[in-house]
Amino acid sequence: DLSFLKQLWKTACSDEFQSIRWVDDGVFVAMNEEMFKREELARRVPGRVFELESTESFHHQLDLHGLRKLPEASDSSDSGNEFPVEAAAPRKLLHFYYSPNFKRDHPQVLATCKPR
Repeated sequence: DLSFLKQLWKTACSDEFQSIRWVDDGVFVAMNEEMFKREELARRVPGRVFELESTESFHHQLDLHGLRKLPEASDSSDSGNEFPVEAAAPRKLLHFYYSPNFKRDHPQVLATCKPR
């Protein structure tokens, strides 16, 4: 089921959703966890983008779909600058995920991503 990856790709591209963003020119997905809790998990079920109950479930889905959490972003990157000023968070509150098959500029690769 690739619906999770499709929703993640759309969400990261959307201006409506501020807690998940593409960073480093669309190579990584970054998540502001506190903002995600407010934007997504605090919504009532019919309004939710992802059918998850917790951030742990979200992290688990990312892992199942091959997106690996990075220990921290490289010092040379501008990671985190894509978040709006009001969403700015200390780097420790941002989580960065990477998969060689999941990039902003290549939505067609979603078809090659396989859940484990």
